[in-house]
Amino acid sequence: MIRRRFQIGGLEKRRRTYRLRYRVDIIGRDGTVTRRERKSVPFGKVTKQEAIRLRDEFIRRHGITMNRPKATMTLGEFWNLHFVPNIVTKKSHYTQRLYAQLFLNHIEPTFGQTSICEITRGGIDSFLSIKLGEEYSTQTVHHIHELLSKMLGTAYKYRWIEENTASGVELPPIETVRPARALTLDEVGLIAKSLPEPARTVFMIGVIYGLRIGEILGLQVADADFANGILWVRRSATRGVLNRVKGKHGNGRHFTIPPFAREILQRYLTWRKSDSSWLFPTRKGGFHNDRTFWIRFVVPHVSKLDIPHWSWHSMRHTFLTYNGNDADIAFPVLQSLAGHTKAETTLKYIDPFVREKGRALEAWAEKLASLGPIWPQFTQNGIHEKSEVVQ
Repeated sequence: MIRRRFQIGGLEKRRRTYRLRYRVDIIGRDGTVTRRERKSVPFGKVTKQEAIRLRDEFIRRHGITMNRPKATMTLGEFWNLHFVPNIVTKKSHYTQRLYAQLFLNHIEPTFGQTSICEITRGGIDSFLSIKLGEEYSTQTVHHIHELLSKMLGTAYKYRWIEENTASGVELPPIETVRPARALTLDEVGLIAKSLPEPARTVFMIGVIYGLRIGEILGLQVADADFANGILWVRRSATRGVLNRVKGKHGNGRHFTIPPFAREILQRYLTWRKSDSSWLFPTRKGGFHNDRTFWIRFVVPHVSKLDIPHWSWHSMRHTFLTYNGNDADIAFPVLQSLAGHTKAETTLKYIDPFVREKGRALEAWAEKLASLGPIWPQFTQNGIHEKSEVVQ
């Protein structure tokens, strides 16, 4: 247990000059208090009262809390020795890789050799402004700040720094370069007719259930329980890595199999010629990488279609957009189908007031229409008639 020393240092006078001498506890790389470091601040030839004033001003200006240990480990040491083993390893594979890329490419070159207690809010502001000046997207800058804030917040939780200096930093609003969009029903039909198997079934399952592409490629044959009419989603295959899908009691999520989905799956299983346990296997019987699947089975067949840009996530957007505007589907039901832990995430896909706004615009348009004709009238000779003034 760290022993607290409640003192503000001592003034020392030598040859008519004053200086402030104090000690601070030092936290080593392993997070333990290793020694007491002596500090000295000269004040010069001043009176005792002036020395006391300078001492108090120095302590206030530098935010020195002399009864709290000072961490000397650098941010790079904190990342390797504490943040990665204690925090990062508990995240999904995708999040681990994202954190590693953000730290190695952006944070480490700037703050890697800086002590965690010397990272200032102004330094972080300047760092993020430089990243924006280097034309990184606002979303990337937000991700960098989020990771840096999480690192400093963890150090603050361990009581190794006085505050999380990444909090309160001004950030620009996120600008989506090319947001995912919902497909129209005509586009769904056109794409489905253009795709070969297994891409056709993958696409239709994504539209019917609103599943993520990793959840679809992670399905196994046994997950389609036709006897009980249930489709189980227990795992996700994203970028060639398997992850468990969150769900109640750790069993994932499950859905009923409507007749249309049953017909699609059974037709596909009749066409499918493989003894692999995976529902959509590779030639070697494993599970697909979603990027490779897109390039190999989708792009060659839809690139010639007259359809605006869409992606795997468009299947999910299509499901949530159409069902989110259905008055018969309660919002908690839609959130559960989407597998979102937060309602705010589901709301990003839909406009909850689309029907009300539509009725409001129709009512307003009817009031304007009651004014009578407001556009020019023309005779058969093309001569402009004088419009009547509505009283």
